[in-house]
Amino acid sequence: MHGSASLRLRPITTPLAEPAIRRTVYVSIYSSIYWGIDAGEKPVELAATVSIRNVSSRFPLVLESVRYYDSAGKQVREYVSTPSELGSLATVEFVIQKRDTTGGPGANFLVRWAGAPDMDEPLIEAVMVGQTGNAGISFTSVGRVVKDEPIR
Repeated sequence: MHGSASLRLRPITTPLAEPAIRRTVYVSIYSSIYWGIDAGEKPVELAATVSIRNVSSRFPLVLESVRYYDSAGKQVREYVSTPSELGSLATVEFVIQKRDTTGGPGANFLVRWAGAPDMDEPLIEAVMVGQTGNAGISFTSVGRVVKDEPIR
C-alpha cells in the first residue's frame, strides 16, 4: 500500500464515546481520462492521491473504513478495515499509482468516518496528476457526504 496510513493511523484502543457523528464521504477518482477531441483515443493514465485531513485541533478523527471502487462500482481494495484514529490536525494519504489501472475513469473512494458530535468535519479530497507528451495534467476532486450510506 502506498501513502502514509502506516505512519499516521493508529488502532482504536477505546470505543468512541456516544453520541458520535458518523458520515460516509464519496470521492471521485480519475485514474485515467480521455485526452483530446477523439474519445476513441487511448486514455491517459493518472496517479491519484486521496487526502483525509482532520481539521479539528481538539478531537481525533476515527476512520471506520476506506474503500476503493472501480468504474463499475465493484470494490477493488480496502485500505482501512478496522477503526483507526487520526490525530488532531493530522493528514493521511492513500495513493493510486499511475500504473494501477484497475479503477478506470469512474473510480471512487468511500470514506466512512466518525468523531465527537461537535467536531469539524474533515476535509477529504483527491489530487490527480499525469502527463501526456509535453502536457502536464493536474486537478482536484472534493469529497461529498452521501446520505445513502452503504451497508457495512
